[in-house]
Amino acid sequence: MRGIGFETTALCVSLLVGVTLLASGLATAQSPPPANETRTVDARDPDPCLTPAQYNATYGHTPTPTQQLATCTDLTYAAPPAHAATLTADAFAALTPGNATTSVAPPGANRTTRGLIADAHATLYAVHPATQIQLTSTERRQYIAPNGTVRALIDYRIRAPTGNRSVTDHAVREVRVSIGDELVGTAAGTQTPAIEYATTQGRQQPLTVTAEIAVTVGGNNTTTVTTQTVTVTDTRSVWIYRLRPTAYTATYPDGDTGLAVYQGAPWHGVTLTRDGSQRVRGVWRYYTARATAWDRLVVSRAADTTRRAPRGQPLGVVAFPAQIGPRAVPVRDGPSLPAVWGVDRASPAPGLHPNVSVGVVNESYTRSFGVALRNASVDPDQVRVHGVVRGVSAPLQSVTPTERPIRRPNLTVQTVSTSASTATIRITLRDSQTGDPISLDGPPPSPIEDDGPAGTLRLNGEPVELNYTGATTVTVTEPGLYTVEFEPASWRTTSPAYVAASESVRWHPLGTIGGWLRLGETLLWGAIPLVVAWIAGRQLGHLLSAESGP
Repeated sequence: MRGIGFETTALCVSLLVGVTLLASGLATAQSPPPANETRTVDARDPDPCLTPAQYNATYGHTPTPTQQLATCTDLTYAAPPAHAATLTADAFAALTPGNATTSVAPPGANRTTRGLIADAHATLYAVHPATQIQLTSTERRQYIAPNGTVRALIDYRIRAPTGNRSVTDHAVREVRVSIGDELVGTAAGTQTPAIEYATTQGRQQPLTVTAEIAVTVGGNNTTTVTTQTVTVTDTRSVWIYRLRPTAYTATYPDGDTGLAVYQGAPWHGVTLTRDGSQRVRGVWRYYTARATAWDRLVVSRAADTTRRAPRGQPLGVVAFPAQIGPRAVPVRDGPSLPAVWGVDRASPAPGLHPNVSVGVVNESYTRSFGVALRNASVDPDQVRVHGVVRGVSAPLQSVTPTERPIRRPNLTVQTVSTSASTATIRITLRDSQTGDPISLDGPPPSPIEDDGPAGTLRLNGEPVELNYTGATTVTVTEPGLYTVEFEPASWRTTSPAYVAASESVRWHPLGTIGGWLRLGETLLWGAIPLVVAWIAGRQLGHLLSAESGP
């Protein structure tokens, strides 16, 4: 849909806020719009920005504020919406296949003609629940739930038999759906099967719809019959979406709870309460769009081929990286979001349909493989991890989160020796519970493992290295305040983890007897030239006075 120019920034912000609020409500309520409002939720439609009168003339009823807004821009959703499956089911129910002399197919169907069976095809209509991920401008993935519904159109036409023969029967004998090498569902006797499936497969797999079409002919004056069969297929590449996250929890010394969740495949977010009032989501946001391959239908007959418009098209859910980015709700009183990590990818904006106008990132973005949050309390019995495919979620308890301790470090800083010109400062950093030295060495940490260094130690901003006992000494020559700061690594990357700590000491040479003696010696040696010059000046003055006398 039409983009909004830079010169209308204020309007863009207003629309974005309005769409966000309205869409969030829609996504939460999961209330599908009526079947005649497909255009309201189709992001690939143009945006004429209809007035209420124009909307009424087009759709036959007065628009709601959301419906009218949707004619000017595109609705986006904070969670995978349910109405895509509902509207697809309605459109599929209105899809009418041809008769014995007519075959109906979308333009891209792979049609087969053999013997008496012509223009036969099996074409996948839609799979739900499903979400297409727009990773980059050239990379997309179609994720489907492990359990769902496959819809397909099977059609053909019968060519007139030659000789003294006639068609006695024709039908779609069987329709099979397989994912990989696993048969997941079947149907018989229908040209518009809606097949429920359940698969044990994972990752990327071919989803294949196979139909067997049979035609039986017999002689008009004989009992001999002949059956011809044709098998037609349609295959799409899909990714089976399974939520298999890794989760870690931690308790901060102040009582707050930390939770980190990592999932290799794209995932949506975490709800901390059963009603979803406290939640965190990653970079993904959603819109719905029709499958343009079904915009027109090809009607094939023996004499000609025509085209007609269907009564509806399948509607799909598309996830895109949003400019709004990862968010925690509620904004002020909800959980904080200290870290989001993942792989950096280029913006998918150049690959979007020209009519799609959503708040997609314009520059590179970080796929939110992992999200870390901090909240005053987290009840594991209420926490649920949600995927980018509608209905795919997992309770935190089923993930078996690993608890990681967070402790206060024992940081000591003291002056162990001084002289008139230097001071030696001793620094120790140890675990407050075990007394073991805290290691600051190690390879760069990975985002969710526990093998990284515990943090960094600095003396007045300069890095400090500890020995194997967790201690070191530093000699300083400049008087002043010396502050040692321990900056801990994230609890996600080390175990046990620690909170920040700092200690200070002050040193000045006058703080010791030797310092005062050195100061006196310095002043004495500095005063000798002054005294000599003063005496010489007085003597010179006396001489000059004597020479100028009477």
